Amino acid sequence: MPALYRKYRPKVFEDVIEQQHITRTLINQVKSGHVSHAYLFTGSRGTGKTTCARIFARAINCLNPETGSPCGKCKTCLALAGSDNIDIVELDAASNNGVDQIREIVENVQYPPVAGKYKVYIVDEVHMLSASAFNALLKTLEEPPAHAVFILATTEVHKLPATVLSRCMRFDFRLVGKNALKDYLKKVYAAEGVNAEEEALDLIAAAAEGSVRDMLSIADRCMNFSSDLSYKDVLEVLGSGGRESTRALFNAVASSDISEILSTVDTLCAEGKSVGVIAKDLCSYARDVLVLKASPSAGVTASREDIAVMKKEAEKYSVELLVSLINVFSSVDAEIRYSVSPRVVLECAALKAAKLAVTDLSAIEERLTRLERRLAEGGVKAVNAVKESVAAPAERPTAAPAPVKRDADKPMDARSVWGRLLTYFRLNESAASFALLSNVTDVEVRGDKLIVWAAPDSFLRLSDDEMTSAVTRGLAYDGAPYKLVVNKKSGGVDMDNEIARIKKMIGDAKLNIKK
Repeated sequence: MPALYRKYRPKVFEDVIEQQHITRTLINQVKSGHVSHAYLFTGSRGTGKTTCARIFARAINCLNPETGSPCGKCKTCLALAGSDNIDIVELDAASNNGVDQIREIVENVQYPPVAGKYKVYIVDEVHMLSASAFNALLKTLEEPPAHAVFILATTEVHKLPATVLSRCMRFDFRLVGKNALKDYLKKVYAAEGVNAEEEALDLIAAAAEGSVRDMLSIADRCMNFSSDLSYKDVLEVLGSGGRESTRALFNAVASSDISEILSTVDTLCAEGKSVGVIAKDLCSYARDVLVLKASPSAGVTASREDIAVMKKEAEKYSVELLVSLINVFSSVDAEIRYSVSPRVVLECAALKAAKLAVTDLSAIEERLTRLERRLAEGGVKAVNAVKESVAAPAERPTAAPAPVKRDADKPMDARSVWGRLLTYFRLNESAASFALLSNVTDVEVRGDKLIVWAAPDSFLRLSDDEMTSAVTRGLAYDGAPYKLVVNKKSGGVDMDNEIARIKKMIGDAKLNIKK
C-alpha cells in the first residue's frame, strides 16, 4: 500500500489545497495557450510545488484541457502517464547538481517532444546546483527552443543567482492554513475508514506546520497506530508530552522553580517523550500565552478550558518575559538535534529561561508597582499577602511599614527611576548602551536631577552627547521629570539601605540590583 502523501497527490489543479492564487494563473495560461518558457516555484516543503509542476506539464500537452487541467483520457495524457515517457523530464538537483547533468539537458533540449506539444524539464531543489551548472543552464534558460519549458522548484529562493531569477515567471507557494489541513485530513481519513477525535485532528494539523505532505506523513503513522484515533494516541506517535505536562513545565520555568523543572523534565524523558518536541511544545505554549495577553481571540487553537487557564497565566507574566522564553526555546532546536545529550541541552535551556524570569527587570518593576498600589489600599494586610507570594524568605520583618500613598508631586526614589530606565534601554536602545547602564551601581535623586556616579573608565561614555540624549528619551518615555547629571564616582547613595527598604516591602526576594 502506497504512502498517503503519494496516494492522495492531486492529479488536477482543482485538488490542490489553498494555492488558488497560483493555480488560477496556470489554468488561464493553459486555456489561452500563453505558456512561458521558464517558471520558478518557490515555497516551504510540502506546499505543492512539484505537484503543480507535474500537473502543468501534462496540462499544456493535453489535447482536451477544457478546465485548464489535464483530462487524463486523451492519447497524450495516457502517453505522458507511462513509465517510458521522455517528454517530461524530472531532475533532482540535490543529488544531480553537477555541470555534466545540466550539459546533458542542454544537449537534449534541442530534440522535439515525442507525444505532446512541449518538452518540460522540472528541476527540483534547484538551489543545490553548483555555480558552473547554473552558468551552463543560463543561456538555454534565456532562449530555449519553442517546444521547451523549464520549471524550477526550490525551498530556498534566496540562494538562486539574480540572473536566473530575472529569466523566470515566479510563483510563491503559501503555507496551508490549519483549518484547511484539518478539513482535508477529514476527507482522507473518511476514505481510509479511520475514526479520529476532533482534538486528534487538530493536533495532527498543527504538527504539520502548514505542509500537506508532512500532515499526510503524520496521519499515515497515526493511522497505522490505531484505526480509532484519540488525542492521546496522536501524542504517543508524536512523542509530545501533552498540554498538562507542557503547562506544568512552563509554569515551573516562568516561576523559576528549579526543582520542579528538573523533576518534570525527568518524568517526560522517562515516559519516552521526544526532547525536541518538548522544547517545541514549550515554545508554542509561551507563544499562545503571549497571544492571549495581547489579543484574547487571535490565533490560539485550544479548548475553552485551556484558553481560560492560559488567559489567567497571561495576566501573571510580562510580555518581555514571555518573549524571552520564546527566544530561548525556539533557538535550541538545532542544538538539540545535533547534541550527544539532548536532555542536558533542554535542561540547560530551561534553567537559562528560569534565570531570565528571576532577573527580569520589568517583572520586578511590575511587582513593586502592584505592591505600592496594595499598600495604599490595604496596609499591613497587603504587605503580608505579597510576602506570602515570594519564595520562603529567610527573615521576615516583625512589623510592616505604615501604608503611605505616593504623592505625585514628590520624586520617585532613585532605584525605581533607574529600574524603569534600564527596562526602556533593554527594549528600545542598543545592547551596548544597555550594558553600559547596567554596570552603574550608584544613583540618587536631587531635586529635578538624576545623579549618576560613574567609575572613571565609564564616565566619558556616560557623559557623551549620544548617551545623554538616549537617557533623556528614556526619562521622557517614562514621564520621569529629571535631568541627567553624570559625576565621577566619589560618593553616592547608601545601596544597603536602599535594598533593605525594598526588601521590607516584598520580603527576601532576589533583586537584580548591583552593589
